[in-house]
Amino acid sequence: MSSFVKLSEATASNSGSVSLTGITSNFNSCILFYSDVVPATDGADLQFRLVESGGVNSNSNYTYGIAYCRSDRAFISASGDQLAAAGRDKFPLSGSADNSSTSGQAGKISIHTASNSSENTHVVISNSYLSSGGTQIDIGQFLGGVLKEQTAVTGVSIFFDTGNISKGNFVLFGIKE
Repeated sequence: MSSFVKLSEATASNSGSVSLTGITSNFNSCILFYSDVVPATDGADLQFRLVESGGVNSNSNYTYGIAYCRSDRAFISASGDQLAAAGRDKFPLSGSADNSSTSGQAGKISIHTASNSSENTHVVISNSYLSSGGTQIDIGQFLGGVLKEQTAVTGVSIFFDTGNISKGNFVLFGIKE
């Protein structure tokens, strides 16, 4: 039977980024949970990169597909709510997010084959956030992605594309099999 082992934990308070490490060959899969994450700048996009022993990987080898569901329209009839991207330098966790103190976003990032340097690293993300602007929309995002590099990943770095992380809670677990 599998069990969760806490690898790293962080609380953001006006932070430029949050890094969580501790992924080793002892864990084939890891899960990062985050909650109450609020940008300092209204309209900022939450994003993340994978960390290797040499630092944060910002190569253009991130590939992903995204599906959105939104509170302002029917999921099955909306065009433009499914996206695919290749050759990116990060994975997106949200679009333009609201920065009021009560609008924190939450989500889960599942990371697979991260510590295996002969495999690509795979991620599955699910999250929810409130959009910025006058008409706030609740958005759920589902993403499947691959870092198309055979490298050993040791952690993650989470940040907004502009401004700081006003507040947020982050916990990284390894899954012990």
